[in-house]
Amino acid sequence: MSEVAGGTDLAERLRSAPMEVVGRFADASNATLLARLTDRDRRPLEEVAADLGRAPELEDLATQDLAVYKPERGERPLWDFPAGTLHRREAAAFEVSRALGWQQVPTTVVRSDGPFGRGSVQAFVAHDPEHHYFTLWEAGEQEVLAQLLRMVVFDDLIQNADRKAGHVLLGTDSPPRVWLVDHGVCFHTEVKLRTVAWERAGEPVPGTLLADVDALREALAGELSARLALLLAEEEIAALEQRCVALLARGAFPEPLLPHPYPWPLL
Repeated sequence: MSEVAGGTDLAERLRSAPMEVVGRFADASNATLLARLTDRDRRPLEEVAADLGRAPELEDLATQDLAVYKPERGERPLWDFPAGTLHRREAAAFEVSRALGWQQVPTTVVRSDGPFGRGSVQAFVAHDPEHHYFTLWEAGEQEVLAQLLRMVVFDDLIQNADRKAGHVLLGTDSPPRVWLVDHGVCFHTEVKLRTVAWERAGEPVPGTLLADVDALREALAGELSARLALLLAEEEIAALEQRCVALLARGAFPEPLLPHPYPWPLL
C-alpha cells in the first residue's frame, strides 16, 4: 500500500509529528497551507535555507515530509454548510474512499494542535501539474479512465459540490495513479453535486463498482459509521447510506439535477 494512500502509521504521523508551515496555496478560496513534518529532518526551514544558501523550493523538500494543512480558522463562511466543518469533511472523504477500497484520497486526518489550531492535515501528493481531469479524460488511457469513473461514483456518494478539473491529480508513480483532493464542501444532505465529469451521465455503472458501493453500505452499519460520527452530523451519515442504496437501485452514473451542475471556475 502506498504510504500516501493510507495506513495507520502515516495517519498517526500526520496527527502527531512536529509540523511547520512553509507556504500557502494562493489560489485556494480557504486557507490552504503547505506544511512540513519535522520528525525526520528536524532542521527548521531557516536552517534548510542556510544550508542551501538560498530560499528552499518545493523540490528541495522531501515529499514524504510534506502535508496540506487547512486550519478551521481559515475556512470561509458558506450559507449552506455549517461553519467550522469543512476540515472535518476533508477527513470524512478520506474515510469513505478508503472504505470503498479505492484509496484515491490521500491520507487525511483532523489535528487539533496545528500551527494555526485545529484543521485537516493531508499527505502531500507528488503530481504532474500539467495534468488535470480534462487532459486525463481526453488522453483516454484505460487505466486512468477506470479511476476517473470511480471518481464519478465517489462524488455522487459524497455529493461533492465542487469537483473542479484541478482537484484531480496524476501522481508521478507508475502505474499511473489518480488522486482526488479538496473535499471541504461534501456530505450535504441535499443534492449538491457539481462536477466537470458528466460524460457518462445516465450510463450503467460497472458491476465491480456497484459491489464496492454495496460493501460501503454494509460498512456504514459498523465501525465506519463510528469513525464518521466524529466528523459528520448524524443526518449526513444517514444521507450517505441512502445515496448508496439509491445508486445500487439505479445502477447508473448520476445525471445533472441542479440548474448549474458545473463548478466555477472549471479548473
